Amino acid sequence: MEHQFIRSYVKLYRPLVNKLNKLLLHYDLYNAQWTILSLLSREGEMTSAEIAEEQMIEKPSVTKVVKRLHEIGYLDVTQGQDKREKLLKLSSEGERITAEIQAELLPFYEHILAGIPEEDIQAAKQLLDQAYENLIN
Repeated sequence: MEHQFIRSYVKLYRPLVNKLNKLLLHYDLYNAQWTILSLLSREGEMTSAEIAEEQMIEKPSVTKVVKRLHEIGYLDVTQGQDKREKLLKLSSEGERITAEIQAELLPFYEHILAGIPEEDIQAAKQLLDQAYENLIN
């Protein structure tokens, strides 16, 4: 059963990311950039190290994505208390584009979950959260 569960997750993940990338293409973004914009929209100001930890990716990967998002005007970068630390937050244009993308993605997410009862969605979320905790600990 465990193997089948993981296989079902992987079976969903790839097409989901591919569809997201197609939707994000209109904004000249891809999923890795979107996840950082979305995270900063939820959490507010963060460092690259905090983003890397939260997203479970390497800091150099975050640095590359953040650099691009800053270049296109979606992020503001300010100096932290430590001279080596930079604080990242959405710019006003970043906030605008993030809200626009979230509004466009909502029907997509609703379509994916259509016909699934709310309590099943909540149970699946809890299951995936627990599996994640088990994996990292």
